[in-house]
Amino acid sequence: MTKHRRSVTVMDIDFTNTSMSAFLNDSLYPCLAAEQKCFIVTANPEIVIATRQHPDFKKTVQSADYVLPDGIGIINATKMLGKPLEERICGVDVMHYVLEHAAQNGYSVFFIGAEENSNKKAVENAKEKYPGLLVAGRMHGYADLNDEAFIKTVVEARPDVVLVALGMMRQENWIKDYIDRFDKGVFMGVGGSFDVLSGTAKRAPSIWIRFQLEWLYRLIKQPSRIVRVVKAGQFMLLHVPVVHKIGKVINYNRKRSRKKD
Repeated sequence: MTKHRRSVTVMDIDFTNTSMSAFLNDSLYPCLAAEQKCFIVTANPEIVIATRQHPDFKKTVQSADYVLPDGIGIINATKMLGKPLEERICGVDVMHYVLEHAAQNGYSVFFIGAEENSNKKAVENAKEKYPGLLVAGRMHGYADLNDEAFIKTVVEARPDVVLVALGMMRQENWIKDYIDRFDKGVFMGVGGSFDVLSGTAKRAPSIWIRFQLEWLYRLIKQPSRIVRVVKAGQFMLLHVPVVHKIGKVINYNRKRSRKKD
C-alpha cells in the first residue's frame, strides 16, 4: 500500500494530514474494495514519546501506511509548528466506521486482544450494533499470540479487517511482525477500544470531547492514567521545534528589555 503523500512530521513521525471523511472514503474503503493490505497506527503523544525511547518501535510506526493523529496534543503541536493537521482522527471512531462499513459490504473482521470477557462481549455488541457483520474469528489478549498455530488460524481465515487491542507498542509490533503473512487486510491497533465496545469502559460525553477535555474525563475516571498525562507534558517539552520557537521569543524579549535599560 502506498503511503499517503500529505503529511506533517512530528519528531520523525509522519502524520497523515487528512480529515476523517477523506481518510475513510479516499483511502480506507478503497483499500478494502481492492483487497489491498494497509497498516494503520493511531498515535497520541504517548506513542510518539515511546518511539523516541524504543528505536525498534519507531521503525514499526514509521513502516505504517497511515499514522493518524489520535490525540489533541499532536494537533496542538502541529499548530505551534505552523503546519496544522486538519483534525484529530480518533481510533475508536475509525473502528466503529470500519465495523459499520464491513457489515454493509460483507467484509469480515478478526478481533484480537483485551480480556476474554471483554473480547467476547465486544464481538457480541458489534454483531448486534452492526447487523450482518461477518466475524472471521476472535482471540483474547492473554493467549500466546505468537503461537504458529494461532497465526495460521488467522491467516487462513483471510479476514478483511484485523483489529488488534493489545495496548501501545505490543499491538503495533504484532501487526508489523505478521502482516507479511497475509495477502490482504486492513490492520489497526485499537488500544482499549474493545473495552469501550463491550461496555466495560465508557467514552467521555460528547461535550467533553467537543471542548478537547476527553483526557481530563478519563483521568477523573481512571486516576492511574496520570502517567499518560505526564507523557503528554513530556511530549510538548521534547518537541524540539516548538521549544526552539519559544526560546527565540524569550531571547527576543530579553534583548528588547536590555535595549530599554
